[in-house]
Amino acid sequence: MYEGESIVSPTTIVSGLGLGKPAPSSEYSSNIIVKNFPLLGRLHFVKDKNGILCLAFTFSYWVYGTWCGLWVVLLPHLRDGQASEPFVALYILCSVMCVCALFKASTLNPGRVPLISETDNIDTSDWEMCEKCQRKRPKRAHHCRRCQQCVLRMDHHCPWINNCVGEENHYAFMQLIFWAFCLSWMAFWALMLHYWYYPACITCDKTVFYIKHSIWFKYLLVLMSLAMGIFMGTGLIDLHQNLNWDRTTLENMKDPNPDIEKISIRSEWSAYHELCGGGSMVFWLLPCRSRRVIRPSYFYSSSV
Repeated sequence: MYEGESIVSPTTIVSGLGLGKPAPSSEYSSNIIVKNFPLLGRLHFVKDKNGILCLAFTFSYWVYGTWCGLWVVLLPHLRDGQASEPFVALYILCSVMCVCALFKASTLNPGRVPLISETDNIDTSDWEMCEKCQRKRPKRAHHCRRCQQCVLRMDHHCPWINNCVGEENHYAFMQLIFWAFCLSWMAFWALMLHYWYYPACITCDKTVFYIKHSIWFKYLLVLMSLAMGIFMGTGLIDLHQNLNWDRTTLENMKDPNPDIEKISIRSEWSAYHELCGGGSMVFWLLPCRSRRVIRPSYFYSSSV
C-alpha cells in the first residue's frame, strides 16, 4: 500500500450494501505496487510475470525500431546529404513521444474503484457488488483478474503495457497507439526511400558489424514496421468507433451485436474532449500533460 494512504477500518460497511460484510481495508490489491518517485509522481505497477515479459517485448520492439531506423537507415544517408534533417528530427520526435506514452500508459492508475464509506456522501444505490473483491462499483466497472481489482469504465487489460486500460489512463493508451502508428509508418517510409530513392551510402564504414549486415536488419524492420503500422491503424479505428459509440471493448465482447437504437452516438469533438480531459486539442497528444477530468467517474454508473 502507498505510504500515507488513509486506511478505512475493516468494519466499515460500504454505503448502500446492506449485506453486513466488512469492506476491504486496503485501497490496493495485493497484485499492485504503488510508489512515489521524484519528478515522476505516483507510479502504478502490476505484479504479473507474463505482463512484465510482454511489456519488455514491447519496449524491445521500440528499441529496435528506433536504433535500426536511425543508425542503420537514416543517419548514414543524413551524413551523405541525402536524407533531410526535418525528416530525421520528425522520426526522433515520434520515437520519443512513443516511449513516453508507453511509460505513462503502463504506470498510470487505470482508475481503480476506490473504497467508499458512509461519510463520502456518494449515492451508490445503483452500484453493484463485485463478488471477487467485495467492493461496490459502478455498473460499467469491471474486475480484472490480472490486476485483481475493479477498474472504472474498464476497456480491457492490455498485456503489452502490463496494465488495464480504464477511465484514468485511456487517453494515454490512445496516445501510445497514435505515436506507435506514426513511428511504424515513418520507419517503413524511410526504408522505402532507402531502397528506391536514396543512392548507395558513400561514407558508411563497411567494416562495422551493423553496416556490414545491414540488409538483414532492414528486412526485419520492414516486417516489424509494416505489421505494427497495420496493427496500430486497426487499433485507432476500433478506438475511434468505441469513443463515438460510448462503448468499451469488454462491452463489445459481451454484446457484439447491440441494438443500434440503444447506442448513444456522440460527436468526435465531445468524445475526444472527454477522453483527453479538455484543454486545447493541440496538447491532447502530448504524453507529458496531465488529464483534467471533465466529470467525476461516479457519473459513469449507468449502462451503455
